Amino acid sequence: MPVKKQIKSPQQLWEDISSSFVHFVERIFFTLGVVIARRPWTTIILTWLFLLISCIGLLRFNIEKNPMKLWVPPDSDFYHDTHWYIDNFGTGFRLQKIIITADNVLEPKVLSTINNITKEVNSLQVEVKDKTYFLKDLCYEVPVVNFLNLNENGRSVNAVSDNNSTNENEKKKSDSDFSDPTLWIGDDFYCGFLDTFQMKCLQYNILDIWDENSDTIMGLTKRDIVSKVNTVKTNPITGHPFDYTKLLGGVKRDETGDIVSANSIILTWYTQVDMSSIDINEVGNLIGTEDWVSIPLGLWEAKFLDLMKSLSHNTSDFKMYYEAGRSFADISGEAMFHELDKLFLGIILMFIYIQFALSRCNWLEIRLTLGSVGLLCVGMAYITAVSWCSTMGIPFGPVHSSLPFLLMGLGVDDMFVMNACWRNLSPAESKKSLPVKIGLMLEHAGVSIVITSFTDIVALLIGAITILPSLKSFCIYAAIGVFFIFCYSVTFYVAVFTLDIMRIESNRNGILFCYKHSSEIPIAEDKTIFQKLLSKFYKSVVFTIPGRTIIIISTLVMTGFSIESIMHLEQRFDPKWFIPDDTYFKNFLDIHEYYYPEEGYPAMVFLGKMDYQYEFTKLYGIAEQLKNQTYVDDVTDWVESFHGYVLKNYGRDLKNTSSVTNDEFHAFLTRFLFSPIGGRFQLNFKFSSPIKCGSPAPNITASSMAFKFGRFHGPSEYIPAMNHAKSIVKSTPITTGDGYRSVWSKVFANWVTDEVISEEVERNIELALLCVMVCTVILITNLQMCLWIFICVLLTIVNVLGWMQKWGMTVDIVCCIGLELAIGLCVDYAAHIGHTFLTTTGESRTDRAFKTVTSIGTAVLLGGGSTFLSLSILSMSKSYTFQSFFKIFLLVIVFGLFNGLMFLPAVLSLIGPAAYRKKEEVEKIPETIELNGKHQIAVDTDKQIYDD
Repeated sequence: MPVKKQIKSPQQLWEDISSSFVHFVERIFFTLGVVIARRPWTTIILTWLFLLISCIGLLRFNIEKNPMKLWVPPDSDFYHDTHWYIDNFGTGFRLQKIIITADNVLEPKVLSTINNITKEVNSLQVEVKDKTYFLKDLCYEVPVVNFLNLNENGRSVNAVSDNNSTNENEKKKSDSDFSDPTLWIGDDFYCGFLDTFQMKCLQYNILDIWDENSDTIMGLTKRDIVSKVNTVKTNPITGHPFDYTKLLGGVKRDETGDIVSANSIILTWYTQVDMSSIDINEVGNLIGTEDWVSIPLGLWEAKFLDLMKSLSHNTSDFKMYYEAGRSFADISGEAMFHELDKLFLGIILMFIYIQFALSRCNWLEIRLTLGSVGLLCVGMAYITAVSWCSTMGIPFGPVHSSLPFLLMGLGVDDMFVMNACWRNLSPAESKKSLPVKIGLMLEHAGVSIVITSFTDIVALLIGAITILPSLKSFCIYAAIGVFFIFCYSVTFYVAVFTLDIMRIESNRNGILFCYKHSSEIPIAEDKTIFQKLLSKFYKSVVFTIPGRTIIIISTLVMTGFSIESIMHLEQRFDPKWFIPDDTYFKNFLDIHEYYYPEEGYPAMVFLGKMDYQYEFTKLYGIAEQLKNQTYVDDVTDWVESFHGYVLKNYGRDLKNTSSVTNDEFHAFLTRFLFSPIGGRFQLNFKFSSPIKCGSPAPNITASSMAFKFGRFHGPSEYIPAMNHAKSIVKSTPITTGDGYRSVWSKVFANWVTDEVISEEVERNIELALLCVMVCTVILITNLQMCLWIFICVLLTIVNVLGWMQKWGMTVDIVCCIGLELAIGLCVDYAAHIGHTFLTTTGESRTDRAFKTVTSIGTAVLLGGGSTFLSLSILSMSKSYTFQSFFKIFLLVIVFGLFNGLMFLPAVLSLIGPAAYRKKEEVEKIPETIELNGKHQIAVDTDKQIYDD
């Protein structure tokens, strides 16, 4: 009678699949270990050959210096608008600033000093390719519109000639006064007189009030200075409206509201950059914080900084603070790469730490070679990762400089796990031949290493789906680096490990390898004092009822505390954080913030090709709406001025499109742009051909309107303001031409990142946690254990985020990178414990949990210590990036080790799952047999064999 086949339950089927899969993976690693142990030198040569071949990829190594390709999402409006700006206008400017502070800067001696400084700045020169450049050759020029008052030397005929003269041109002109006296002159005569505007360097300097006339300035009294500052509202040199009181800080006023003294004054020079002709990768710095700059201007700015440094040390009655266009790039780049010397200190400390962890106090078990090779594997992985990424065309970014620190912390973990598995071989296993023992060691360690490495890689690749280019590049580099650390660990390191064991077995010295000891040196005990203390701690504290209760309750309380903190975690980033405190630039930023706290952010409205006469009413509406917004400080638009000009002088209303023909519109525009009223707006237009006085203006291809955002207190204010301003402009229904219109500001580069970074962090953490769960299900296959590992990872991330808030940190792009790495790192601690628990047999769950923490717990703790040590060097850094990484990883290590070594063992000792295999199955270990005169290796009970 046939025996009825028993149908297995889903649980039994899953357990069979789990056991088979784990057994299959272990068999692969056992085989790999045997093959490597039999041919260690061949393995070493092949790995180095692979490394050398990989280095060919370094020929394509590329450091990305373009900030647009590092920090700005490529599909953002800012990315598109910046390129539109470069293509259509092409010209940008950089600022050079000086702030002078004193008890009262409106003193003759201060103005005399400012006069001397201005002369020295104007006389600065640099030579590039046999050409000499002065400030006048590099400055940003604007048209002079008070041309009726200029003599043959370009000086204002009505400029101040004595201390008591008061010019009518200096009186404040009403914003509605658009009358143009030049219209009384015929076009032929007028345009013959004014072929083109004279151009002057744009600067904001109090000396402009006196036309920079040294003789006049030297004879000024305090009363003269105060009077002019309060009354002059137009630049006497250029004719452009300007309020000189805005140059002052810490002002004091009398009962009438006039300024009587001030504690600071700011001087600003505008220099010009032709962005369309500059290769940012040629002139940019290594961390991608340099803007577009020509080589002559960059050199001139360096001389400017040298001059300011010299002058600032030679002042006694007042203080000087300064910045140049290159200051942020210089200081941030120096702060980032100046810390790389700490990498070498980290390597030395890590080497000492590894020796302490692996070596024993006898001449045989000093593991100098093994410790060196562990660090060498990290270096090989880093070089290989950079080579392969370069081959794939992935650029190297600024935050990648921290990658060696991170890989060093992650890489040596595998070495500790393998060393722990070697020491935990059973007495029966220890009697086997060396290749078999190496295979058994790798069999026990391999699965655990695969789990942690694979989850690290997946978590990092999840981070690579970000829209932030620098973060994407970094995650790819880190993922490939972790992969090659795994590859070199299970090949190169195992080969050297084999040779080191052979050295010990041949009684050779651990330092002088050639020296063979004549007498037998006893091997140290497997358990160190530290391991014995750890065992006693777990037996007497953790696995007691009070111990478990305290651990679980503490975990719940701490998690609740962290969740409450997360509710207050801000998403904010300030570029000033990249600037160390003890730098001239940080001093300038601090003093500028103190004296000019209300200074806003310049912005522009960009308008493309369109029928400007037909769309004029809509453009006028844009300007009016912007002026009515509370977040806008000032709007300087040609639209309102042009409308007022035509209405005042021609009696025609441009907002009534039927009252003005297209030809009349372009004729009016030409006269407006060549008038004292509108001449300053010439720079706001790009035409299809050069505009000529007396001829109708050509078709407009691009135009801009300038305005300023006010000061904001964080993303909750400036992101809505940015989006609302964009909405005002883009919602205007332009129906002609290309319809292009947008709002652009340099500060948007930071704001658009702030806008997406919180969503990026939240999404990437959720996806990474999901993928970690899937990976552990695939690799560990035990659903209950996967759930507990997932909970440990989730608890760690929650606690890290909570304590980030308590530490005063915010969510920004740097922290986003750190959190991506944190997810992969905190998986390691729980995964090692979880997998070992499933491979451990015992009489009870507590017995198995105790065996787990005493066998692999030391390796996990040492791995956490190595990560902390490699990153502790970053705590001494002045770089915001490195300090942020240190804080995040310190939190990850603390909470990851607590959850992995305390919470998880306590839970597993209560409700942990069964082992993969029963005790009697585990005891059937491989053994060496002899068949047909050849040595064979039997892997397991089914006698599958491998040639020896």
